[in-house]
Amino acid sequence: MQVKAVWASRVPPDEEVEDLYEFSLYWYRFFEELGSRPSNCRPAVWIEFSRIEHLKRIQINYPEATLGPSSSYTQGLIFTETFQDAQTVQEKVLSLLQNEETFEENELYNIIQSDSMEDL
Repeated sequence: MQVKAVWASRVPPDEEVEDLYEFSLYWYRFFEELGSRPSNCRPAVWIEFSRIEHLKRIQINYPEATLGPSSSYTQGLIFTETFQDAQTVQEKVLSLLQNEETFEENELYNIIQSDSMEDL
């Protein structure tokens, strides 16, 4: 699991470049330092999931998160207004994902699961 506050720059897809990440059919390059980033960057929190439970927690707690790549959904991207906000969200996400409470014990999870099952 990785959680980082980054500057995300949307770029055209390029199969030859290794440091691009796909989220919702858009491609991004990440920068960690202010000086090395292009002018079109937005502050964000990049998450690399190590367990499916992490993905579920992000979906419930940050529904605005963009997921990717489309083939596996092993990463998430949460955009923020400022880099300071990204750092704050980074800490919150780390706390959320490191919480040892079993996800199935979460009351909100149980409500969503029961609503989802009714739709089937």
